[in-house]
Formats: sequence, structure tokens, C-alpha cells
Amino acid sequence: MISQEDVPHSANQSPSFSSLPHEIVVSCLAHVSGSYYPILCLVSKQFRSIILSDELYKARSQLGTKETRLFVLLKLPTRSDPCWFTLWIKPNQTLTNNSPRIKKKPTGNLLVPLPSSYNYQAPIPCMTVGSETYIIGGYDAPSSSVWVYRNRSLHTLRKAPSMSMARNNAVVAGIYPKIYVMGGCASDESMNWAEVFDIKTQTWEPLPDPGPEARGHWVRKIQIHQKKIYLCSEKKYYIYDTQEGRWDVEDKVLLNYSVCLIDKVRYIYHNKKCWWLDTKSKYWRMIRGVDFLNKFGETDRVEIVNFAGKLVMVWDRFTLSKRNKKIWFAMIALEKCRGGDEVWGKIEWVDDVLMVPLSYTFLDCMAVSI
Repeated sequence: MISQEDVPHSANQSPSFSSLPHEIVVSCLAHVSGSYYPILCLVSKQFRSIILSDELYKARSQLGTKETRLFVLLKLPTRSDPCWFTLWIKPNQTLTNNSPRIKKKPTGNLLVPLPSSYNYQAPIPCMTVGSETYIIGGYDAPSSSVWVYRNRSLHTLRKAPSMSMARNNAVVAGIYPKIYVMGGCASDESMNWAEVFDIKTQTWEPLPDPGPEARGHWVRKIQIHQKKIYLCSEKKYYIYDTQEGRWDVEDKVLLNYSVCLIDKVRYIYHNKKCWWLDTKSKYWRMIRGVDFLNKFGETDRVEIVNFAGKLVMVWDRFTLSKRNKKIWFAMIALEKCRGGDEVWGKIEWVDDVLMVPLSYTFLDCMAVSI
């Protein structure tokens, strides 16, 4: 009979991840949902090193485990700089009943902040032109670098001419063959606060100064309409005419809508309703089946995003005490009916995912496949 003392000490210890071959550890992490990566970065230096490496991205591509993540950029009064949050969706949820009378039940879905130790694959300013995507500036530190990749593969990266100014979380818009970049630098930088990149000539040129007021406010949104760039700050709209090369200021909201493209169909949220563009008749038609959400539209700001083929609505509402606000999400599956003459939405879930101070600012929302 073998006594406990005769058993080697190592045999009493359960195997750990550190004892496994590196390739197996990478493969295991590649099968884990990216929602858990920020937490896993805190487990050990080994996990953090792998999660922040391009090696893991390659493994997820090869194994077919890439997934769509949704990110939100908020400016909170307790932080000097904007911060990114990501939507964590509770696995294996039971979908809600698509009925106007449904009672909201907590889903457990949350909007969680990205830890400072985790900045890999967080959204950074970029602009897609054809098959090329331009990554512009930095996310967690100012940078003047511009990188380009083809066919949505980060493994084809090449360096483009750098900007004249190092930027962090700048806003980007494009009208081929020009890419316009604004902000992301000190507000007193009047010479190069805004600049434009010519894709054909591969050169940068400064834009006229929009003025200290525009430079001094956080930009909430940037949109292009009829060859004009609309810069929505915390206070006003600043309009840059790309043909005349001049800025104008507008106090009232001009383009109070959000647009996204899903399966080659254009969707828009306007006048507290969701619409889709019928390319045959050239008319905007309302999405059917989502009237239940209209009563939640108590805010002037509602964003819609393409989330892996589904429509996500994002907005905020006052809490009952009126001392804070809650950010709300709705996940909507879309289906064409009547030979493509109608689009119906099936509400899969609706829930508040984060409480924020009244003085917060909603800056951006985007979905990224990683």
C-alpha cells in the first residue's frame, strides 16, 4: 500500500494553463467569447499577453470564432477623456415575446467599461473606402500614424502618410476621394485641428479653423449630407462646406437621425420611428412590428447600429428620480415580407444596460467584428 508520503508532491497538484503548450492555450482562448477578454486580461500576464497579441486574432479567424462586438463611447463628468464601453450579452437567453404588451424582464445584459489594461480591438478612428480601411491616429494615446488594410484583414497592414498632428479618438468622415479628420488633439491647436487626406495623391492638407468654440467642445457625432460635413458638438452644429471650404454654425439640430446599412438595405431612425428605404419605389417605409419601442423614444438622441445583421437601437431615459439617466438597448431581428414590400422587426430583447449621470455625453456607437 502506498502512503500519502510516497506520492510525489507534483502528483497532488492539478495541471494549470501555464503547463500546457502555448498553441493549445491560444486555441482555448480563441474559443472563448470576446466579451470575457477584458476580465481574462486581469487573470495573469500570460493571458493578457496572448489576448493583446495579433496571434489570437489570427487563431479566431482560422477557427471561425470571430464575433460581432458592440462598443459605445461616452464622456462622463468624472473622467477628463471619453471612455469606451462594450455590450456584454448574457449567454443562452430566452428571447422575449414580440408583443406590444410584453412586460420588461431584466435580461442581465450590461454595458461594461473597457479596463485601461485592455485596449486591443477597441474601436479606433477608421474609414473604409472600397476594399481598403484606413486606421487613423490612436485610441489610448495620441498618434499621427495612418495604417491601411485590405479585405478586412489586419494581416495586410501597410503604412500610409502620417497626419501633421498626433490625435487620440479623432472623428472621421469621408467623401471619396477625401477623408476628413477632426479633433483628437488640444483645443488650442487651430492650425491643424482639422485636416483632409487625398486618397489619390496620398497627401494631407489642413482645413480652415472652425473657431475656438468648436474646438473646445467634445464632438458627439459627424455626418455627411449633400457634400457638407455636420459636426455635432455638445452645444451646436458646425457645418463645413467641402466645396466652398468654409465653416458655418447652426444652433438648431439639422440632422437629428441615425443611419445604418443592413444586407444592402438602408435603415434610418427619424421622428421617433424606424424607417427603411424601398429601392424599388424610392420611398421610405416604416418598419412594422416595432411600434412598442416608440414610447421609449423620450430622448432627442437615438442611435441605430447593424449588429451582425440585426438592428440595435440605443437611447437614454431619465430614471424615476430624475437624478440620473439609464442607457437602453433594443435588439431587433429583421425580416422582409410580401415579396420585399414590407420589413418586419421582431423585438428580441429590450433592457437598460447602464446608469449614467445627467451631465454625461453620448459620443459614438459602433459594431466591430473581432
